[in-house]
Amino acid sequence: MSGERRSFSRTERSALYLAADGKCTDCGVELEPGWHADHMTAFSAGGPTDVVNGQALCPPCNLKKGS
Repeated sequence: MSGERRSFSRTERSALYLAADGKCTDCGVELEPGWHADHMTAFSAGGPTDVVNGQALCPPCNLKKGS
């Protein structure tokens, strides 16, 4: 997995935000600055850093998931 990027690009983050209509994909709260672009299949489990494997989450929803 070396060489693969873990972070979503600015363009990918924008696409995730728009796809989620500016709301947390998990709880539906309005996303505020500092929202998390998250891998649905964890990067550590081989999930790609791509919009098809991404979601927009509020920090509490992302952090409750663990790794």
